[in-house]
Amino acid sequence: MDEAAIRGMQLFKGKARCVLCHNGPNFTDNQFHNLGVPQEGLLKEDLGRYNVSRRERDKGAFKTPTLRSVTETAPYMHDGVFKTLEDVIEFKNKGGEPNPNLSPLMKPLSLTPEEKADLLAFLKALQGASLKIVMPKLP
Repeated sequence: MDEAAIRGMQLFKGKARCVLCHNGPNFTDNQFHNLGVPQEGLLKEDLGRYNVSRRERDKGAFKTPTLRSVTETAPYMHDGVFKTLEDVIEFKNKGGEPNPNLSPLMKPLSLTPEEKADLLAFLKALQGASLKIVMPKLP
């Protein structure tokens, strides 16, 4: 990785708080979070995980995606509301949009323009297929 991507990796693990949800070999916690994604388009209220769990706290929660090869998966978020990674970074920098079920992990980040560029450089470095993890069979 170049120096910008290395700085971006430090931001990812620190100030930008990305690692709280995007962790492990595939950069996902495989959990469901409400990020305050704007509700636009045909579905003004996309209930997300609530449709399965029926728990009020799961309204608007969606599974954390892998960040492997993230530059190849635009548009972003469950409904494609963000066209670019820059849009996603700006959205996360603001701390999402307030709503009753917003994840407590979502906070305004106060990233500088340089930090946003470094974080983008790190995300661009995450190319490659997801790792296949094979669990050993128990006797």
